[in-house]
Amino acid sequence: MAFSNILSRTWNQFFFTGFSGESLGLLRMYIGCGLLFFHTYQFATVLSLNPVGSMYYFIEPIWYFHLLGIQYHIPALSFAVYVVLMGATVTMMMGKWTRTSILVVILCIFYLKGVRDSFSGDVHHRYIIPMQMLFLFLLSKCGEAHSRDAGHGPFPPIQEWEASWPIKTMQLYVALFYFWSVIAKVRVGGWEWFSGEGRIQEVLIARSVRWGITDEGELVKNSLSFELAQRPDLIQIFSHLVLAFELGFPLILLIKSTKFRLLFIAGVTTFHISTFVLMDVNFLLIPFVYLIFFDLVPIHQWLKTRAWPLFRRRPSIAG
Repeated sequence: MAFSNILSRTWNQFFFTGFSGESLGLLRMYIGCGLLFFHTYQFATVLSLNPVGSMYYFIEPIWYFHLLGIQYHIPALSFAVYVVLMGATVTMMMGKWTRTSILVVILCIFYLKGVRDSFSGDVHHRYIIPMQMLFLFLLSKCGEAHSRDAGHGPFPPIQEWEASWPIKTMQLYVALFYFWSVIAKVRVGGWEWFSGEGRIQEVLIARSVRWGITDEGELVKNSLSFELAQRPDLIQIFSHLVLAFELGFPLILLIKSTKFRLLFIAGVTTFHISTFVLMDVNFLLIPFVYLIFFDLVPIHQWLKTRAWPLFRRRPSIAG
């Protein structure tokens, strides 16, 4: 009985405390701002196509396109969906028709991601974390604070537990996303994945020469990746650092100090930059989701009182 009470208190303490309605509304705003850049970066290849060009037949459509019977790509439609996506992301940030806006964002991502993955013949995972966050925003009361919708109230004040559970669930999901990636690596490649002459070396070599040969017959390669691939001792050190980092990611949930959390997040961001430069693993912009690990109220207040006036200040004109 005592253990059950302790478990219940721990559960309630983690999921239902720590954040206010203002925190939830600000998180919606700032995550929406990050998504504007993320959308453009992720769908740049689709947007590079001629919008009035010919339709393309999907040789290998993604699984839900296959279920829905979507077999062709219409370039103009992708551009139209992208415009709707960006508009819905802006209205989500503003808190205007918040739930509808979030739902539209989710549907547009599914379509554009389906187009991109149907062309590449591969399923990319870069939207997994943002999509889970959008789903939790959809279920939450994020549109009742720092929003245009709040002006059409009156809404009852958002209770601490109502604001905390979606944010804490996001935190837990992100932490487990990294933790389970280790399990996936071991399941697919065994512990050899973390050896100096295993999977990492193969990827370094493949990605270092992926750009082919120039017109002069010279091999185009990422020299940094190519040289590192020849050093299995260094690869093993880095692979063990990756193992420790991904297994230890859930520890961020226990860190209370904002400075230590910032240090941890800086390390994770460095990891993603390094994997992008060395292995072209394109999670470069994913660190914007790490805003969930901070209470944005004091940060927003600082931006309003210190940073924002600097942008608005105009230089005086002499004479």
